[in-house]
Amino acid sequence: MASPGGLDMARQIPRICKRLLRIFSPFPQSPTRRSRPALMMNSRSRLFAALQDRDYRMFFGAFLVNQTGFWISHISLQALIAEKSDGDPFMVGLLFFCLFVPAFFLAPIAGVAADRFNRKTIMIAGYSAIALLTGILAGAVYAEIASEPLILGIAGLMGVCFAMGGPAGSAVAANAVDREALPSAISLQAAANNITRVAGPIFAAPFLASGQFEVSFAAFSILSLLSIGFLLRMNLRPYTVEADSGGLWSRLGSGLTHARERKPAVAALLTAAVLAGFGVAHIALLPSYALRVLGDEAYYAWIIVAQGLGAFAGAMASGRDPHPSVRRAGFLLVAYACALFLLVLAPVLWVVLAAEFISGFFYFAIMTSMQTLLQQIVDEAKRGRVMSLFQVAWAGMSPFGALFLGTLGSAFGLLPAIFFASCVCLGYGFWLVFRHREA
Repeated sequence: MASPGGLDMARQIPRICKRLLRIFSPFPQSPTRRSRPALMMNSRSRLFAALQDRDYRMFFGAFLVNQTGFWISHISLQALIAEKSDGDPFMVGLLFFCLFVPAFFLAPIAGVAADRFNRKTIMIAGYSAIALLTGILAGAVYAEIASEPLILGIAGLMGVCFAMGGPAGSAVAANAVDREALPSAISLQAAANNITRVAGPIFAAPFLASGQFEVSFAAFSILSLLSIGFLLRMNLRPYTVEADSGGLWSRLGSGLTHARERKPAVAALLTAAVLAGFGVAHIALLPSYALRVLGDEAYYAWIIVAQGLGAFAGAMASGRDPHPSVRRAGFLLVAYACALFLLVLAPVLWVVLAAEFISGFFYFAIMTSMQTLLQQIVDEAKRGRVMSLFQVAWAGMSPFGALFLGTLGSAFGLLPAIFFASCVCLGYGFWLVFRHREA
């Protein structure tokens, strides 16, 4: 005889499927007597509400310019280390690790700093350090003295700058707008990240084709300085810098305690960690997937573009929902897992491009909504620390997930590794749906 819990879950399956079909309707609530054009106008107004604020426009400009430089530099760094190491996959993976693993270890400390010191000053200091490091790298490449250890060392220092500035940047996005415009501010920031994710490689392409890597790094240096100009013109809304209430470990502990107290903050952080560690980490397998499964490594660039376009659409769509929830994220995670399954079931180029567009859509829809949820429920005095936990969950788990899936792929094959990641995301998504049913 079937258990009551199993029967209850079976009855929920049709409701889940129905919900997934309408999950991203531009009208999150049932239409009333108001007309459809009016509803659509309100939805669009919510999406771009943050841009009505001058200070957010300055922040948005700084972020957009700096991220464009990052993606130009990031693609060039990968190409440069591949050229220096004769295409050694381990060296390319090590570069990725050096850039992003500092977020796992330093983000909590950066969160304490964001709550203790001026957040705008932290961002300016980070952009200044990036401008210096990329300027040094551009000079080294031009002088033909850029060795592999030097490249990895500078990449690691850049990763430290990104990790230390991340929580302050997330908090500044909230301080630049009123609470009502917060979902718009976060979704536009995520959308800008994905615009540059597509545009950056396009801008970098001529320099890569001609082997002028130093131009890419010099461009990032100049764009970082330009970003500082935007930040200097920005005035944040008043916020209280927490008084000295203990040492570093005490402050870290208070951030964790606050996250546990502000439900569902822990569930939102776990959702980001699972998606980053098992879902997003599959990106590290895509170069090998393009070569060994699709038969042409050139397809990798097209896959990344398709994923970036989907992520941009997902970030914009999430800005229409002013009240994100963990249960809603569970529905989206189920859809994300289904998209990953397509990579295993139908490894054909057009199917893969469609699957990556869909996975990119739900990936950024989930991450943006969870970031919005956290920003809405935390106290201002502890915002930096809680957002640093989000950075650990998102950016910090990705390199470890990439290493794990890479090891799994080497031992059992690429398709079994992606299938395993899909199953984890699917199982956790269903768990969220049923665990947070009361939401």
